[in-house]
Amino acid sequence: MARTPGSRGSLAIAIALAALINPASRADPPKPTGGSDRTASTAPAAITEPPVPLLVVPTLGRPAFVEPGGALNIIAQVGEADGPTTFALLERGFPPHRHELTAPEDARERLRTGQPVRLDVPANVPEQTYDLAVECGAVQLVGRHCVAVGKVGPRVRLVHLSNMNVGELGAPDFDWRLVEEVNLVSPTLLVVTGDLLDATHEGPERGWERAVEFLSRFDAPTLVACGDHDDLTLYSRFLAPSPVGSVSVGGLRGVVLFDSPSHPIAEDTDQAAWLERTLAVPGDERTTFIVSHDEAPNLLDVWERRGVLAAMVKASRLGLWFAGGHHDWDGVEYARLVGAAAPLLYLRTQQSSPATRDGAEGVSHYRVVDVMEGRAWLPGRAVRPDGPVASIAAGRLHVFLHDANDGTQDRVAFTAINNHPFRLDGLNVRIVLRRGDDAAPWCLGAALAQVADHGAYRVCRVRFDLPDKGALRAVVGCGPKPAMPDVEVAIDTPSTLRLRREVTEEGLAYLTASDAFALVNLRNRGTEPATVTPLIRLDGESLGYTVLEEPGPAAIAYRLRLGAGQVVTLQADLSAIRVGVGRQDLQVYLRGGPAWRAVCQPVDVVVQSR
Repeated sequence: MARTPGSRGSLAIAIALAALINPASRADPPKPTGGSDRTASTAPAAITEPPVPLLVVPTLGRPAFVEPGGALNIIAQVGEADGPTTFALLERGFPPHRHELTAPEDARERLRTGQPVRLDVPANVPEQTYDLAVECGAVQLVGRHCVAVGKVGPRVRLVHLSNMNVGELGAPDFDWRLVEEVNLVSPTLLVVTGDLLDATHEGPERGWERAVEFLSRFDAPTLVACGDHDDLTLYSRFLAPSPVGSVSVGGLRGVVLFDSPSHPIAEDTDQAAWLERTLAVPGDERTTFIVSHDEAPNLLDVWERRGVLAAMVKASRLGLWFAGGHHDWDGVEYARLVGAAAPLLYLRTQQSSPATRDGAEGVSHYRVVDVMEGRAWLPGRAVRPDGPVASIAAGRLHVFLHDANDGTQDRVAFTAINNHPFRLDGLNVRIVLRRGDDAAPWCLGAALAQVADHGAYRVCRVRFDLPDKGALRAVVGCGPKPAMPDVEVAIDTPSTLRLRREVTEEGLAYLTASDAFALVNLRNRGTEPATVTPLIRLDGESLGYTVLEEPGPAAIAYRLRLGAGQVVTLQADLSAIRVGVGRQDLQVYLRGGPAWRAVCQPVDVVVQSR
C-alpha cells in the first residue's frame, strides 16, 4: 500500500487519540519510535496547525452504545468556532426524524478545548442506530451511523464481514444484498476486519464515500479495522481518526488492532503498550474480543515469545479473535498458537464480496456469533467433522413482502424463508404502518419487539425464529385483528429416525423406514370449527401423511375441518423420502389462516447399513 510522508507521526497521534478516548490508557501516551513504520517521519500537522473540525468519538468505525434516557459521551474538535451549539440524533431513512440531545451549559467551551461532552438522550428515543449531528456556530459535524440507542444484552450478536476488496476486477461494488440479509439476522454490532477497498481501486476517495453509504445501510453500528489495502489517511477521514481503539458493547469489550503484513504489530511497540494498558483495567469483568486485519493472530505470538500468553488471555478475559482473510479457517493454520491461547475462539470468515481472492468462492459470506455469559454460539455447519463452523453464504435467507412497506398500509404481510440447513433464531424485520386510529399494533405469526410512534406512521420491529430449511408467514397491522384457528399441534416421534437406503432397478435412490414413525396430533381448542391444511416437512422435503381412522391414501396436503374440541392424528409417510442425515427439525405447518409458523421437533436422521 502506498504511504504518504509523515504517516508514522500520524499514527502516533492516532494512538494518542485512542488514549484520550479510552480512560484506561490515558497515562503515558505513546511517542514516535523508529520501529513502527519504515517511512520517514515529518512534524505532524495536527501539532503545529489549528485543528481541523473533526468528530473524534463516536464515529462510523468506533460507535457508541447508549440506552434511552442514558448519557452519551462525545469528543469533537471545532477550533475557535462560536455561536449556537446543538446536538442531535438523526434518522436518515424512512420516516426521517431528529431527536435533540441535552448538553451541559459549558458544552461549547468543552468542544473548543477538546474535552469530552456528556449528552443526555431522551427516554422516548426509539431503539436503532443514528447519525450524530454536532453544530457549533458555522461548524457542522455529522458522524454517520455511529450511535446505537438501545439496551444491550444479555445476548450480544456479532456479525463478521471480511475482506471485500471492492474495486478489484471481481468486485466492482459492494454487495448490497448483504445489507438486507444481515439486517434480517438482527446483529448488535458488525465487526469488519479491513480491506474494504482494493489497492487497485480507480477512485479511492469515491470508493470510501461509497463504503460509508454501504456501512450506514446496516441496522447495527460497525467496528472496523484498517487493512493493508485501505489507505490510512482516507480510513482516518471516513471511519475513525485512529486505526486502533476500543468500544464497550454490553458485557463485551471490542479492541481494534492495526496489524497487517505492511504494519506488523510485532514491530509496533507503541501500539502493543497501549493495548496492554487498555486490557489491564483492574476489576473489569467484560469479555474481550479482538478485531484485526492480519489473518495470523500475531499478538498471541508476541505474548508467547514473552512467556505471558496464558496470563494475558486470562487477565483480559480474551474470548474471541476476529481475523481478516479471504476464506474460512480450516482449523489447521495457527492451530498450535490458538490452542495455547485456549479457551480463545479464533474466527476467520470467507470474503464478503464476489471477489475470488485466495480460494474464495465468489459468493459473499458473513458469520454470526452470539455471545452470552462468556460463551459463544455459531449457527452453521462445520467445515469438516469436529472442525470449525463454516461462514454463511449470502442468498439463502429471504423476506417477501406481500404489501407495500412504505407507511401507506395499515396491514403488511410477509413470508420469511430460511434455506440454510441450520436453524436461525432472533431474526428481525422492520415494518412501517399507516397510523390510522390510536389502537395498538398487533402481530400474528411473529412477535412485536418494538413499536415507535412517528406521527402519521408506526414503525414496528418484528422478531421471529426460522427452523432449518423452514419458513414463516406473519401479518402486522393496526385496527381490527383477524381471527386465527386455535389448533394445538403436538409431535410424537423418536429423537432418532433410523432409515435404510434403497435403490430401484432404474437407479432411483431414496430412504425408507419400516420401524420409525412420526405422528402429529391436532386439537381444536376453540369453540368454533376450524379449517386448516397441515404440512409436514423434514430437511426442506414435504412428507406425505395419512389421517388415522380416516379412509384415503397418503397426501402432502389435506384440507381438514376440525369441530370444536376435536382431535385428529396424522401419520407421516416415511416409506420413500429424500432427506439428508444429521440433526434436523421435523416441522408442522397449519396453513389456512392469515399467518402460520412451524411447530418443530428436533430429530437425528441416521442411515442404517444393511
